[in-house]
Amino acid sequence: MSENSSFPDFMADWDLLIKGVRNRGQSLPDLTGLVAPLEDILEDGRDLEAVKAAARAQLSQGAKRTRALIPEGRAAASRLRAALKAHFGGHNEVLVEFGIAPLRKRRAPQPADPAPPDPPIAPPPVLPE
Repeated sequence: MSENSSFPDFMADWDLLIKGVRNRGQSLPDLTGLVAPLEDILEDGRDLEAVKAAARAQLSQGAKRTRALIPEGRAAASRLRAALKAHFGGHNEVLVEFGIAPLRKRRAPQPADPAPPDPPIAPPPVLPE
């Protein structure tokens, strides 16, 4: 018997076991007391797999809708930002409250720091004669 590691593997193994017992029912003793609980568990597993598949499909649809909402939201936000700029003016600092950078005047370029003056060179010492 192989090692089962995933739920579908277990379900396939249980299904094979139940079908084998059903096919050999005449030559086996009455095993309905053992087969019936396994059939119930297998049916619950199939139901659970169906629920999981539906959830995956719903998640996929939700992801598609989310991807569709992003461009729609960007366009709506762009229109709203443009309306706020038109109402307040592009230079108004109130726009910062809405997360919009207002147009500001450019800063005057700062003059470069002048180079430090060269240290004065002392005249050579005069030697007494």
